[in-house]
Amino acid sequence: MLADLSEQLSAAVLTTARLRELPRNQILFSQGDKSSAVYAVISGSLRLVQHTLDGQDVTLSVFAPGELIGLGVAVSGEDYPGACEASDDSEVLVIPLTTFRTLLSQHAPLSFKLLSVLVNRLHDAHERIRELSSERVERRIARAILRLANKVGIKTDTGIKIDMPLSRQDLAEMCGTTLHTASRILSEWQRAGLVDLGREQVTVTRPHDLVLIAEELNTNATSDHKKPT
Repeated sequence: MLADLSEQLSAAVLTTARLRELPRNQILFSQGDKSSAVYAVISGSLRLVQHTLDGQDVTLSVFAPGELIGLGVAVSGEDYPGACEASDDSEVLVIPLTTFRTLLSQHAPLSFKLLSVLVNRLHDAHERIRELSSERVERRIARAILRLANKVGIKTDTGIKIDMPLSRQDLAEMCGTTLHTASRILSEWQRAGLVDLGREQVTVTRPHDLVLIAEELNTNATSDHKKPT
């Protein structure tokens, strides 16, 4: 979003912004904190988690390098809607809200980019709501893994490795299900060869079959058969 700023505006950002390092699991901001900055992810990954009244944690978003955190509150001025924590050792550029709002007022293309990003995130939120309210948990988990593979996946000899720590509990929180259910489904998929599970690590070994589950095009995708050579 900041790639085409003028030298003058880029200098204004660098004058007021600061680089912050976050070890894994460190909190960037807590749910309900007063909004004070927009954060540009430089390296690593972070997730936005909302704590519900009944004590459950729901993962709302995952942020990868190049993405901005806090765009909604930059416009609304509301408090942060969830806690943002580092999923891995990360670096973020902390841009004060006053600086970011000045950029929006002085650089119209940035405002259009912001609007586009917010609309896309709204569409994603609507899709998540629809999934949680109407889809089987297998589809929700398959969709979550495929989204992460598309965002932070790295191609390897064995498949698409999701390049961030990802536990069964993390997936359960993303998909609105229990740890037991998420573990059972992932174990079934591993036995069928769809995924390869390590310690907080997921590699999609048969992405096409996972797509079939996500789209409910083939209910036999997890059945045993020879892998393509």
